[in-house]
Amino acid sequence: MSPAARFSLLRFNLVWALCLLGAAAVRADDAGAPADEGYREAVMNVTVNRQAQGETLIVLRDASNAPWFDAADFPRLRLLTPPGTGHLHLGRRYLPLSAVPGVSFDLNEAAQTIVVNAPPAAFTATHMSKPQSAAPTVSRASPGAFLNYQLSAQRVAGLNLTGAYAELGVFSSPGVLLNSGVLRSLDGHTQSVRLDTSFTMDFPERIERTTFGDAISDGSTWGSAVRFAGIGWGRNFSLRPDLLTAPLLSAAGTALVPSTVDVYVNNQKVSSATLPPGPFVIDQLPAVTGAGQVSVVVRDALGREQQVTQPFYSSLQLLAAGLSQYEVDIGKVRRDYTTASAHYGPLMGTASYRRGLSNMFTLEGHAEYLDQRAHAVGVAGAAALGHFAVVNFTAAAGGGPGVSGALYGLGFERQGRRFNLALNTSVAGDGYRQISSAEVAALQFRRRDLAQVGVNLQRLGSLAAVVVRQEFTTLPTEQTASLSYSRSLSDRGALNLTATRSSQGLIVARSIFLTFTLALAERRAAVFTANSGSGPGSPDDELYATYIENAPRGPGQGWRLGGSSRGNYDGELREQWQPGDLLLQAARNHGVSGASVFWSGAATLLDGDLRAARQVAGSFAVVDIAGLPAVPVYLDNQLVAYTNQQGRALLPELLPYEANRVNIEPVELPLDTSIAARTLTVTPRYRSGVVVQFPVERVRGGTFRLVTAEGAPVPAGALVRFMGQDFPVTYDGVTYVTGFDHGTAGSAQWSDKRCSFRLEPPPMDDPLPDMGTVFCHPLPGPERNP
Repeated sequence: MSPAARFSLLRFNLVWALCLLGAAAVRADDAGAPADEGYREAVMNVTVNRQAQGETLIVLRDASNAPWFDAADFPRLRLLTPPGTGHLHLGRRYLPLSAVPGVSFDLNEAAQTIVVNAPPAAFTATHMSKPQSAAPTVSRASPGAFLNYQLSAQRVAGLNLTGAYAELGVFSSPGVLLNSGVLRSLDGHTQSVRLDTSFTMDFPERIERTTFGDAISDGSTWGSAVRFAGIGWGRNFSLRPDLLTAPLLSAAGTALVPSTVDVYVNNQKVSSATLPPGPFVIDQLPAVTGAGQVSVVVRDALGREQQVTQPFYSSLQLLAAGLSQYEVDIGKVRRDYTTASAHYGPLMGTASYRRGLSNMFTLEGHAEYLDQRAHAVGVAGAAALGHFAVVNFTAAAGGGPGVSGALYGLGFERQGRRFNLALNTSVAGDGYRQISSAEVAALQFRRRDLAQVGVNLQRLGSLAAVVVRQEFTTLPTEQTASLSYSRSLSDRGALNLTATRSSQGLIVARSIFLTFTLALAERRAAVFTANSGSGPGSPDDELYATYIENAPRGPGQGWRLGGSSRGNYDGELREQWQPGDLLLQAARNHGVSGASVFWSGAATLLDGDLRAARQVAGSFAVVDIAGLPAVPVYLDNQLVAYTNQQGRALLPELLPYEANRVNIEPVELPLDTSIAARTLTVTPRYRSGVVVQFPVERVRGGTFRLVTAEGAPVPAGALVRFMGQDFPVTYDGVTYVTGFDHGTAGSAQWSDKRCSFRLEPPPMDDPLPDMGTVFCHPLPGPERNP
């Protein structure tokens, strides 16, 4: 026997053996199942609750003609899968439709259809999530730098004070290096002080920030924040301003038939969807802070409506389930900030971790340490009391050399649309220490109480009362109580009344302020104030009137002028230009007069472009509009700049990690331009710059009257081939073409005729020239496309 024959025989035996094994397996599976006797197989169209379209399924019918569905077909129909082993048919498990609770059916033998009638409870739940806004794509940071500065000169009570402030920032994709300082001169005595030096690296995809250099530590809920120089690392939610950190809401209901469902949070629509019959759950709904209601409105095709309303309570003290926040800081404490450049103290360290264990409970741990002076460690938590309020607690232990103590705190928060209440108390033992008060133990409080009540009187205004009390070991007890009332008197007027009583030991001060604000225009307002008081630091009995015109967001002017019944006054003039701001001030108070002048501005270097600008408070961008000068540039539809002679404009007030919409108006561009997008979204990094290039092209166009060599107009509908593009000829031979910036030849074709022409160079000062009559000379034969 040949090798090929032996191989064929071996393969035949192997296939035969596998078939025998498969048959044995099928017999084993069918051993405990009912026999197929009495069951008939049919292909039928199945519809549920008379929906427009059904499913074509292979259905078994038993001896009583009742349908049995494949177990895999119940999810297709969104019906609950009945329990039980069912009937095994050709390797597939079939279950009786009648086993689904509440289901009835109509079987039409002739039409081969089954109409299933099912109550909502017979369907599987539809789970939908309202999509959260996607995190904006962070724009690439181009290497560059900026220098903020402020120059000042003041004269107060005969004393002259001059100063200068500067902040230098150097940035690229890895991060930004910042350094700031001040220079002061008082009657000839000059002092310079370095303020902060730091290098910041952001990782938006992980929502983490790392800082090297001068920074402020994380004090958590109950700890203390101090200035230090060292390393800080943690999760910073400012890198994702779009992220909702508080627990989100969910809404549930039942649709009897295919319906449209709308979800409202405090009567504001937040979601809408089309749902099939059955129960449904919609989650990932944003919530407002405080108490409220979420309403679900279900409408079917006949307009029938059902509404379900449920209360909720949302608080910023709570983190969404599974969301965490953390920070670790280590370095040396900064002392004498603003008066010494490099005065550092002992080693310090802090660590915090906060996590939402559920949507109802958030737990936080914190520890802090100051070398040989203080240490503290403890926990804090916040828990929702159903849909009513949030309670919080604190428990910590801390101390210093030879002393120790504990800190306990308990709080309550309720924010509603009509009533707000906040209560908080903290008690610290005599030996308790935190790093912020380690060097001056007298500053460590022993008891701190706060009570705050607010009432919304609707059309009658709102009322709020606050009481704060602090006790210390050696210092006198401090207490402050205030009562305020505010009300809108019209669309333009508002009234506010505030009364305050403060005490420190036996020293008591009282004050009362009555303010009426009248809006006169978008940026103009008049403010009238009446003051009275007694005790140290309280205001005099005085009436004051002020007229205000706020400066615009971009270049422009703003000013303020005010005077009082006691001869006091204050005036301010602000001029904002593209290169900087000028602020002039003059005032008199309690017999002391003074005047000051401030000039603030910045210099930016980005993409090889060195520009003078207003101060760069956040991030900035250089907008490039194809070399076009004097084009208005808008930020979120507000005019902020004009392009210079090179077609560039500087936007110094962008928000980092947020979608800043930069736009230009096509109608404000020259006629010989085209633009592919009028709005571009920019998401800059922290204190960095980006280049924004608008897709603007110069498109020279022109018109002319095209005639044959005999002077007759080329017929309408003829096709002109010019600069690789086709243009139609209109009535009387008039033709419009683009791409016309120098002398160029073209051709025209109609019926079986062709001709050629040449346009002379257009005048450079006319964006849309009329080239007059142009003769087209005949060409042999029509042009044929390959």
